[in-house]
Formats: sequence, structure tokens, C-alpha cells
Amino acid sequence: MYEVSGKRVLVYGMQSNGISAAFLAKEKGAEVFCVDDDEKVKISGFSFIDKSDLSDSLSSFDLVIVSPSLSKYHEIFALCDRLSVPVVGEMEFGSSFLTSKIVAVTGTNGKTTCTTMIEKLLSIAGLRVKAMGNIGYPVSQVVLDKTPLDVAVIEVSSFQLEHAPSFHPDVAVILNLAPDHLDRYDDYRDYINTKRKILDNLTEADSFVFNTDDGALRSFVKGCAAQCYPVGTRSKLCDPCVKGSFFTYENHSVAHVKMCRARGEHNRFNMLVAMTVGKLFGVRIENMTKLVKEYSFLPNRIEYVTTINGKNYYNDSKGTNVHACRSAIDAMDGSVGLIMGGSDKNEDYCDFFEDLDEKVKYIAITGDNAAKIYNSACKMGYQEAYVFDDLAICVHFLSEKPVDNVLLSPCSASFDRYVNYAERGKKFKEIVYAVRV
Repeated sequence: MYEVSGKRVLVYGMQSNGISAAFLAKEKGAEVFCVDDDEKVKISGFSFIDKSDLSDSLSSFDLVIVSPSLSKYHEIFALCDRLSVPVVGEMEFGSSFLTSKIVAVTGTNGKTTCTTMIEKLLSIAGLRVKAMGNIGYPVSQVVLDKTPLDVAVIEVSSFQLEHAPSFHPDVAVILNLAPDHLDRYDDYRDYINTKRKILDNLTEADSFVFNTDDGALRSFVKGCAAQCYPVGTRSKLCDPCVKGSFFTYENHSVAHVKMCRARGEHNRFNMLVAMTVGKLFGVRIENMTKLVKEYSFLPNRIEYVTTINGKNYYNDSKGTNVHACRSAIDAMDGSVGLIMGGSDKNEDYCDFFEDLDEKVKYIAITGDNAAKIYNSACKMGYQEAYVFDDLAICVHFLSEKPVDNVLLSPCSASFDRYVNYAERGKKFKEIVYAVRV
């Protein structure tokens, strides 16, 4: 844990993560100061420093704790490096005070779904467990709350791994790797190397659960000190696995795959990951069966909204990259009218259209990167892509088309028009319900 009693600590970035880190550092006896790029932000009980004064005052601090929202190219990191001031992320700082076992889940897509599946399974098994981290509840806040825990399940983003030099989970899970956040990283290799940091401090007493269907992740096994546990929907050598139409564990049937309300092969994979983690904690088969039967899908993740005139509407606003969108399309039964577009993450949409599932009959595009997506579609010969001014027109356009499903899976971030993906998903549902009326 970080010994900060009697030391000067600067917290940079006063969103929920930063606020929790500031209060935790203060509780641990530090003299805490805060700074935010929005100089209007003030938190009662803390002294704020003007950004323009940092170059003169930074050397007086013993530790800087940063929000994951700060790009690694932010000026604070160059200053800390030049002045040899240690800098860590909120997740790193908060997790150092946890006394429970830690399961850390990362990957390009499916992190939140898998994290909540693991949380539910371990809870069914009678363990005191809480999901935290990138899922929306800061690790530092869990420590402040003094929540009694047997297991902390932490959803970990690449942003949080950038500044987590001593982060040491007991179980590290990497679900998949695909191009994402290329507006923040030098290239895809830089992004992959950042994800790999979750393995840096593992020992032979720890466990690494990984997607054996992902070639890049299979290469991670080499040099990993932990015990390695492969998971895959295509392999019968993994345990648990899918055999025929059943989830199985130790050659015993757990449940029929149709009992799982989380749609698509990627969610069958997430369920297998949760079972594999459960196996490491001694979870019984009947607990796994209960998970399959009871797990309910989270909002904004291939969320069924309603059916109008025989047409199903799905909200996958969390599908902010190509890999996620492909998984959502794969989960659809029947033809699809797809809604894409938002704020760009430097994705290559030509690759998306080159390998587009034939079930996608029409695409309605809106958002800041609409022209980029449309031009990629034209370049790759896809002829049923249309650009519209807003989300409502996209929904109404596809409502009139002969498709079985209307799917919002934007392949893009939401910040061009919305606070976050949740607000975008809420707006989509409001528009859909208006169509029903």
C-alpha cells in the first residue's frame, strides 16, 4: 500500500475517481491538493492549485494521483518525469489498500458484462464480492466505504493500466484484443502492450485466464509467471467449455446455452470466463447453473428494447468499436438495419465493410464521423449506407425498411453529441418508444 501519511499528495482530475482518491489520501493522513483542467471545478475541503503554477510547485509533492481520463501525452506526465515526482493512477492507489483477493478483468470488449457475471457467480456461491473500477465505482471509494470483501472484482481499462506499476491481482483476466482507442495510443502495438501490463506483477501463485481463440493472447502465455487457464467457445479442451448445446464443467452439464439470456457467441464466452474464475474459487456446478439461468443483460449492451410491427429494436450504445459492433451483429437472428456513427476513435472502417455480415441490409449513419464511415462503405462497395442529420431520423428510416432487427451499435464513441454512451442509449430508447406510439 502507498504510505502517504504526513506527505504532500496532488490529485489531478476531479471526476469521481479523483474525488475518491483525494478523500482516501486525506483519510490516510496526506496533505492533499487538487487540480483539474476545468479550473471552475472545486471540491469542498480541498485546496486547489492553478494549472499555470504546476511547473513551480510540482517538485514539492511526494506523489501525484491521476484520473484515467488524462492522456499519457498530458503535460502533467512530462512535468512529473522531468522533476522525478512519482505518478500513479487512482485504480493503482486505491487497490493498494484492498485486503481481499483481487480479480482483474480487462480486454477490448465485454469487460463490464464479464465483471458483473463474475460478481454474480461469486455472490451466488456465498462470497462477499463487489464489482468496481472502470465499471463506474472507483476502487478508492470501496476502500473509503470499508466494504467487507472476500473478493474485489475490478474492471480495468487500458487507461488505468498506463499508471499502475505495482498492481497485482490474484486472478488476471484478458478477454480479447482488437483495435481501439487509437486516438490515444501511438498504434495498435502500443495499445496491446498497455493491456499486457496487467500481467507484470503476477507470480506462480496467481492465475491468468485468457481467450485461447485470440492468437495475440496465446502469445501472452509465454513468459507469464502465473498458472494459465485457457477459455474458448471453439475448444473442447478447455474446462468449463461448450459441448454441443450445453455449458459443461468436469464433463457434467451445467445448463443448455439457450438458458443464457445474454445473446451471442461472445456472451457464451463471457459466461465460460466467469465459470473458469468461479472454478478457481471452488464454486460448485449448481452455482454455475444458477448464474446461467439468472444473469440479466446490462443496459446498452445488445439490450432488447421492444418489438414494433414484428421488428425488434436493440440498444448496443456501448458498442463503441468495430469488434463490439461485429459481436452485436453476430448476436442478431435475422436481417439487420444498423445505426452507426459518433465521435471518432481512429478506427479503420474499410476493414469493417470488407468483412461485413450479409445479414446487414441497411446502414443509417449519423454523428461527427459520418462522412468517414460513409466514404469507407462506398470504397468497399457497400451500397445501402445512408447519412442522416440525427439519431431520430436514422431510427425512423430503418423502421420503414424490411429488416427483422434495428440495431444501434455505433462503432464510435458518443462524445460528439452526448455526455456518454448511456445517455446516447437512453435517447435511442426514447425515440424507439415514440415510434411505437
